[in-house]
Amino acid sequence: MRNEPAPSLKLLRHAAVCLLFLAASWLFYAPPRAWPDLTYFGDGQDSLAFIWFLNWWPFALTHHLPLLFTHYVDYPTGVDLVWKTSIPALGLLAAPFTLRFGAVAVFNVLMIAAPALSAFALYLAAWELTGVFAAALLAGALFLCSGYEAGQNLGHLNLAFTAAVPLSLWACLRAASRHWSSWHLGVVLGLLFLFEFGVSQEIFASQMLFGAVLLLVLAWLHPAQRLTLARLLPGILRALALCLLLASPFIWAMLRSYHAEQANFSTPDVYANDLLAAFIPTPLVFFGGHLARPISKLFTGNSCEQGGYYGLPLMLLAVTIWRTTPLPAVRVLATMALLAAVAALGPYAHVLGYRISTAPWMLLYRLPFLAAMLPGRFSLYAWLALTLLLSLWLAQPGSTWRRYALAGLCIASVLPAQSTARNWRQPVLPPVFTTLPPGAHVLVLPVFAQEMGWQYATGMRFVLVGQGYIGNGRPAPFTTWPLYPALWENRFPDINPQAFSAYLQDYDVQDVVLLPHGYRFFGGKPVDEAAETRTAATLLQQAGWRIVTSTPEGAIYQPTAAITRWTPAQITAFMLQAHRAKLIRFENRRVCQIRRFARLTGLNPAPLLGFYVAHVHPPLPVETIVCPP
Repeated sequence: MRNEPAPSLKLLRHAAVCLLFLAASWLFYAPPRAWPDLTYFGDGQDSLAFIWFLNWWPFALTHHLPLLFTHYVDYPTGVDLVWKTSIPALGLLAAPFTLRFGAVAVFNVLMIAAPALSAFALYLAAWELTGVFAAALLAGALFLCSGYEAGQNLGHLNLAFTAAVPLSLWACLRAASRHWSSWHLGVVLGLLFLFEFGVSQEIFASQMLFGAVLLLVLAWLHPAQRLTLARLLPGILRALALCLLLASPFIWAMLRSYHAEQANFSTPDVYANDLLAAFIPTPLVFFGGHLARPISKLFTGNSCEQGGYYGLPLMLLAVTIWRTTPLPAVRVLATMALLAAVAALGPYAHVLGYRISTAPWMLLYRLPFLAAMLPGRFSLYAWLALTLLLSLWLAQPGSTWRRYALAGLCIASVLPAQSTARNWRQPVLPPVFTTLPPGAHVLVLPVFAQEMGWQYATGMRFVLVGQGYIGNGRPAPFTTWPLYPALWENRFPDINPQAFSAYLQDYDVQDVVLLPHGYRFFGGKPVDEAAETRTAATLLQQAGWRIVTSTPEGAIYQPTAAITRWTPAQITAFMLQAHRAKLIRFENRRVCQIRRFARLTGLNPAPLLGFYVAHVHPPLPVETIVCPP
C-alpha cells in the first residue's frame, strides 16, 4: 500500500502544483503590459470565432434565440452551429463571467489557463499511476511544454483545453486503486466525457477511439490487469451511456446535418504530421525552431497543427526505457505512443510536404465521422503516453538525480518559443459600425476576416450577409454565384456590376460598409489595400449604390432610388452563368475531340457530330464552334 501524505497536505500540494503550472503558462504566453480593450490571444480568424462563440451562448440565452442556430452570420440562410467549434461547455459555464467581463477577457483567461489545467490533469493521472510526486510533477511540466499544446494554443481553444482527457484516465486509475463501484465511476467519468464533448466533439471522438485501443492493448500486453479491466468496463460503459444521453439533442442535430456538412470537412491529408516532424523542430520550439524554419515550413498543415515534434532527447529516452525497463505498463504506454504517432501521419506519409506512400490511417479515415478528424491532432495521445512513460520511469526504485536531469533535458528541448507563443492581436473597431441601425443587414468590403470581431464589439448590432468565419468552407448558397470567389478574395474588378447588384438584392443587403486600408493584420500575400478599397467603391457605384455616411474610418453605402429591381428569373440567370460557361467549355472540348478523331481516322465528321447532337443536346450549334488547327 502506498505511503500517501495526509489528505490536507496532499490537497495543498496539488493546489501548489496547479498554481505553479498557471504561473508557468503565464510566463510563456503573457500579454503585453498595456493593450486596448479588444486585444486578444491567438493567431488568425479562429480566435475571433471562439470569442464570438463565448459571447453567443449568453447572448442567445438572454435574447431568447435558438442556441444551435444563428442568423447573425451568413444571413439570410444562417448557420447550423452543431458542426462548428461552438464550445457549448465553456460558453455556458463561463456565461456569468462573459456577461460581467466580456468575451475577449474570458477567452484570454481560458487560452492562458488551457495548457496549465491540461498539464495539471496529466500530473494527477501520473500521480495516481506512480504515487511519486516528483515524477508526476515533471510529467505535467513536460505536457505543459508539449508541441501539441503549444501549437493548438495559437488560437484553438477547443483543442488546447484538453484537461478532461487525462482526467478521464485519472478517474479510471482512481477507480481501480480505490475500488469504486461501477455507478461511481460511471457518474464521474460520464461527466468528464460530457464536458469534453461540449468543448470539442472531435477530441471526444478521438478520445473514445484511442480509449478503446488502450483497453485492447492493455488486455493484450498486461494480462495481469484483465480482471481489473473487466471490473472497470461496466462503469466505463455507463459513463459513455450517460454522456450520450445528456448530449443526445446535440448528437441528433449533428446526425441530421452530417451529409450537408461533409463538404466543409478539412482535408486529413493536409493536416497530418510529416515523417520528419518528429526530428526537426518548428518555430514553436525555443531551441532550434527558427534555425530549422527553412525545412519545417515545408511540412504539411500549418504551425497550429505541427505538434509532432517530441524532442530528440525524449524520443531517445523513450526507446531506452522501452528496451531496459521490463514492465508491462511500459510496453503498454510505448505501444500507445507509437500507434498515436503513426496515426498522426494521416492517410498518406509525407516527407517535406511530398506524399511518398499510404499510411495506416488510410484504413479508417474514410469511415463516417472519422473523416471529420484531423490526424495531426492525434499527437495529443502520443504526448500523453510519452509523459506517463517518463513518470513511470522516474518513479522506479533507485532513481537518481541523473534520471531527473534527463527529464529536465527533455522538457528544455521542447520549451515554447516566446516569439511564437506570445501571440497577441490588437484590432481596432472602425467607428463607422457604431452608426449602423440596430439589426441592419450588412456586407463589409473589402473582406478583412475580422467581421465577426467587429460584430461582437458593437454588441451584435448588425447581421452579416454571406460573411462570418465560424468554420471551414465557403457557405452555401452564396457559393452558387459565379461572383462569390472574387468577392471573397477582394478581386472586385472581376465582378460584373449588374450581377453584384442582383446578389445584393437577392440576399437583402441593406448597408455595405466600405473600409479604408489599415485594418488587415492577418498573414498572407502583401496586397494593395488602398487599391482594393478604390475598386470596391467603383463596383458599388456601378451597381447603383451611393454613400450615405462617410468618415475617414469608413463609409456606408445604400442603394439609390433608381436602382434596377431584378426579377427572380434574372437573378437565376446570373447564378447559372458559371454553370452555363462550364457546359460551353465542355461542349467545345468534345466537339473538337470528335473532329480530331474524324481527321485522324479519315471518317466523315458529320455523322459523328449528328450522333453527338441527337444524344447529348448541346447548348450551342456545333457548326458555330471553331477548333484550333
